[in-house]
Amino acid sequence: MFAAFVISLKPTAPASIGNSTGASAHALFFNLVAQRNAALSEQLHADAQTKPFTVSSLRGRIQRAGEQRVAMPDKLYSVRYTTLTEDLYNALSPILLGKFLYRDSVTLDGADFTVLDVAVEPEKSRGWGGISSAEEIWEGASTAPDITLRFALPTTFKQRGLNLLFPIPSNVFHSYRERWNAFTPLPIDEGLIPWVQQNVAVEAHELRTQMIWFGEFQLHGFTGWCRYTAKDQDATRLKQLNALADFAFFCGTGQKTTQGMGQTRRIRNEG
Repeated sequence: MFAAFVISLKPTAPASIGNSTGASAHALFFNLVAQRNAALSEQLHADAQTKPFTVSSLRGRIQRAGEQRVAMPDKLYSVRYTTLTEDLYNALSPILLGKFLYRDSVTLDGADFTVLDVAVEPEKSRGWGGISSAEEIWEGASTAPDITLRFALPTTFKQRGLNLLFPIPSNVFHSYRERWNAFTPLPIDEGLIPWVQQNVAVEAHELRTQMIWFGEFQLHGFTGWCRYTAKDQDATRLKQLNALADFAFFCGTGQKTTQGMGQTRRIRNEG
């Protein structure tokens, strides 16, 4: 089971916010999971393999007060979490529901935020909430040769110790295939990536570079949209490609998707 939760938050008072809100939202995620399943939270911390979740940065208007960044109590903010396993969904979902029903607060960067809403419905989350499964994604995948992805938060790939600031097709779909194979019972063979290298190209894009802080250091990533097209009409490969593009909504793209980077979704008829 895959799920995407959009949590609407409002600070109880003007809240000083650090520059690493993805890392702060990551810490909050573990705190929430531990409230329901401490053993699972510890396992996620210790596991060095592909992580079964993603975390966005804090979204919303942050004001400047001198050198401080401040979240204001008259503004609405949000954090998006996705889960890629049923165990994690079962741990996170009831905690979030309880926070919403009782208008409970959560702590982010030492400040209290009231949980105003938890949405998994696309129509209640500007298209960013959702629930699906590998089987549903696979059954619904088309064989269209054109795919457009929107990278909503800074996205980058780590390659030979460097940050790659462009969504090269083989890197993008390799990222998705690894996560798909880690968390679904429907593996996609390794031959897909050489096929992508030979047959899939960037047809159009509108991307820009954006910086994101991680404590004392920073990374640059790209945001915007990119359209891919495949010249080979192999129906099996195209179905695999489309399934992975749909899966991107839950798994994110590139590195540090658990700390505020790589939030992605597919868009239709982008020009």
